[in-house]
Amino acid sequence: MPSTVVSPLYWNYWATVIYILGMFGYLVVDTVKYLFITFDDDLSRCIYVFLAILFVIDAILYTMDWYMYAVKLREDENEPIHYRAELVACIFQNLGSFLYLIAASLAFHQIKYIKTVLLLNFFGILALLTESIFTFLGWRISLRRQQSLDSKRGCVSQDVCMWAHLLNIIAGFIYLCATSLAYRLYIHSNVIYPNGVVIIEIFGDLIYLFDAYLYYECWKREKQEYDANTERQNLIKLNVVRQLSTENFSTDLKLDENN
Repeated sequence: MPSTVVSPLYWNYWATVIYILGMFGYLVVDTVKYLFITFDDDLSRCIYVFLAILFVIDAILYTMDWYMYAVKLREDENEPIHYRAELVACIFQNLGSFLYLIAASLAFHQIKYIKTVLLLNFFGILALLTESIFTFLGWRISLRRQQSLDSKRGCVSQDVCMWAHLLNIIAGFIYLCATSLAYRLYIHSNVIYPNGVVIIEIFGDLIYLFDAYLYYECWKREKQEYDANTERQNLIKLNVVRQLSTENFSTDLKLDENN
């Protein structure tokens, strides 16, 4: 990352890194809890709270990223703000992340608040699923607005960003199914997070983790395009300066000859 000037992709970079770390953490903890029944519950709850805090930070970073490209980098301050679908996505992402954090905090008193925890998790993942749908919608709207000539961009199998958005939606549906099943089993059978629910969540973790990697690949592509455009603009500015310097020198030379 640039050291003197903050890149417009700075916030997106750290949001993606935290996304990867957070999903790796969820995958490890869920897998360990499934394989080792005697795994310390208090330790796992502390880790879940830490991971929930990570995703709250992640949501804030993605919101900062939206502000950067949608508001800060507008060519004209009077220009209307675009990327409104992405703004709605950011709102739902923050909502879902905070609901998960509250649920993770209440899990320390699981026996007393188990029903509340399950409901908070349900509405949290529902908010995150809604966020993923609006993110995909915003991506499609941006493609129509920009109309890229690159044959590998858009709703084609070669576009890594399309797969990232779709996997985000799929993983959200899987987690929603797991959370709904956990709530129903508790209400009807008084069973708290059986192994079947944990297995579904682990499957969702795997998809989310791969999805996070794809978003990192999207960031790398955008970074390459940003660097190429920046270099092109710098060359244009340099050529303009050279041209002006040459013209000024020629003018001065003619004036000297006339004198």
